[in-house]
Amino acid sequence: MSKQIKYVVAVILTDPNRPDHFLTVKRPDDDPDLRGAVGLPAVTMLPGELPEQAAARVCREKLACEATPGRFLGIMFQKRNSYDIFLMDIEMNLTAGSEPDVTKAETEHTAYIEQNWASDPSDLMPSAKHGSCCSSIFLTDTGLLDRDEWIASLEGSDLVA
Repeated sequence: MSKQIKYVVAVILTDPNRPDHFLTVKRPDDDPDLRGAVGLPAVTMLPGELPEQAAARVCREKLACEATPGRFLGIMFQKRNSYDIFLMDIEMNLTAGSEPDVTKAETEHTAYIEQNWASDPSDLMPSAKHGSCCSSIFLTDTGLLDRDEWIASLEGSDLVA
């Protein structure tokens, strides 16, 4: 029996008023994949949905804000215990007058329990070390992670289900 494949888009949300900051979110402690991890907001793509549409949906459904697509940072594949995942990171620029708020999320899936405007990408290092694809892509883009190192270390993480 083959495993399900999920196509996921994660968002690096930036704010023109805080150009050196990006939004991080914390997963709930009962999250089936990365319990309690601080990372980037993400959604599984719907059938027929384009990546930039999914990225805008992350902002609307999980962050209760509006944003426009910026640049594509990267994509990776990972084997997980119960499914395989293709995940891509897309930068999104917060729309003027809009402010993210995870407490107002209207989602059927992972609802984040905290958010923070971070300025230090290394805040995502713990989640990357435990198998977070979105954090690994972002940290590679910033030059803080060596791509070959994290690719070799991802499969079999004890936190990635």
